[in-house]
Amino acid sequence: MANWYKFPSTFRISEREYRANINGMNIVFGAVLGFVLARAEGLPPLDFMAVLYVSAVAVILILYLGSTEYVLFYGLTAALVIFTIPEILAEQLNIKPIPYLQPTLIVWASMVAFLELTPRLKPSATQHEEPPQ
Repeated sequence: MANWYKFPSTFRISEREYRANINGMNIVFGAVLGFVLARAEGLPPLDFMAVLYVSAVAVILILYLGSTEYVLFYGLTAALVIFTIPEILAEQLNIKPIPYLQPTLIVWASMVAFLELTPRLKPSATQHEEPPQ
């Protein structure tokens, strides 16, 4: 808290700032996804379960982007899943399109990918490490 009155001298972000970004995006897009999936409420239960399953897979892959060292693999996998969602739902499962599902997931994934490319500060020796879990 010693630098509260200063402006950052670099665009590099700290690990705590990185985590704040990830957590903020997850909260916002989780809420938006709730509104988007509310449009699927009228589906028959099995169709709704299929939409939830496909959505959950995409969300998990997005969450992996901010949690793994295999960013390229999970980024490509997330992109593949997100871009095939309309086909999976319409062609494979015969479910009417949910218009804002794919755009929501695309923006969420792209923001996490952008954050992954943002330069970060190296942890200093004075910062405390998180306790092992």
